[in-house]
Amino acid sequence: MSKFYRNNKGFLGVLTKGSGLYLLLGGSALAVLCLAALLFAPGGDDRDVSLPTDAPSLQSSVQGSQSVTDSQTDTDVASDPSDSAANAPADDPEAVEDVLMILPVTGTVGTDFSLTVPVFSETMNDWRVHQGIDFLTEGEAEVRAVADGIVENVYISELMGRTVEIRHADGTLSIYQSLAEGEKVIEGQEVKQGDLLGMTGISADSESLEGHHLHFALLRDGVYLDPNPRFVS
Repeated sequence: MSKFYRNNKGFLGVLTKGSGLYLLLGGSALAVLCLAALLFAPGGDDRDVSLPTDAPSLQSSVQGSQSVTDSQTDTDVASDPSDSAANAPADDPEAVEDVLMILPVTGTVGTDFSLTVPVFSETMNDWRVHQGIDFLTEGEAEVRAVADGIVENVYISELMGRTVEIRHADGTLSIYQSLAEGEKVIEGQEVKQGDLLGMTGISADSESLEGHHLHFALLRDGVYLDPNPRFVS
């Protein structure tokens, strides 16, 4: 056996002699590549790769976006004021036209309506807004209802004197103040436009320096209105 080893250097010698070494290295490299391919190759049907159950799918995202867009479009269409105006009935059954009024007395305007710009009051010696119109008269003059209505109140105001209030069909309350003693109407009485209510006087202590006059005001929903646009004569 020693003789064989000396002559042929055994099996290892054969492998390391000549091309045998390259065959050995090539075979080893091929084996490594095969092993790597088996270990790292992408799996087929056997691999279980899935998203978390709460991850939204692309299809759901697209559908959700489309739903939002459709909803916004519907909202925009519904809120289009031009469409609402076009679909609105020609006549609103709840709308009430303003009642047209006649002048309550024959006289001249002393202090006009001024709800935003203060005016000077000679009687009170200060600047204040004026919530009505003061009609000045030569002595006592007849005061008449500006429109049909129901007498709601007849009383004496501490500052504005003898007062008559009439409620009209449009909800407006007409107020007649600084009247002389001897009113011609009572609470609950129905009056027609032009009916006599009383006479101008000097009973308004806050406007006493104006002499005989009527302080006339309009009130609706707690807001004083400018009477001037309502008068037809």
